[in-house]
Amino acid sequence: MDKCFAVCGCDDLEGITNSDLDRFTDKIENVLNDEKGRRLFRNFMFSSNMKHGRRALDFWEHNERLLNYSTDADSVSFRNYLKDVGRLIDEAERIEELDFAAVERLVSAHEGGSREEIAEALKIIKLDVTKALRREYFAFRLRFIPPQHQ
Repeated sequence: MDKCFAVCGCDDLEGITNSDLDRFTDKIENVLNDEKGRRLFRNFMFSSNMKHGRRALDFWEHNERLLNYSTDADSVSFRNYLKDVGRLIDEAERIEELDFAAVERLVSAHEGGSREEIAEALKIIKLDVTKALRREYFAFRLRFIPPQHQ
């Protein structure tokens, strides 16, 4: 049976198992696509004073919420969705590694109001912000993988 990985700092109810840790240190997408993994990654960046990485992770999570947003294009909630996309665009200015063309594509899609174009632009932005987190992820892996296994 998997035991909680003590170094994670979580209590037993929300513990990170050895198999979780193995998956999280396999590739960055495994960390980002798992709530416990993101929490562990965020805690690592906080304890390592990686402010830029935490900002990028917040941006990734905001982007992910927008990708999973479902609504009717004629409703009030769609207008709220567009406002939220606008806030994401404002946040993008603080993530230096994002591709300017990808952000401009999101701006154009937002101005056009097409849900499909916005979704496509958000997918591209998601890939960019994932790449922006690679340096922090490399340090995260070094922290949790024993030296003989690196």
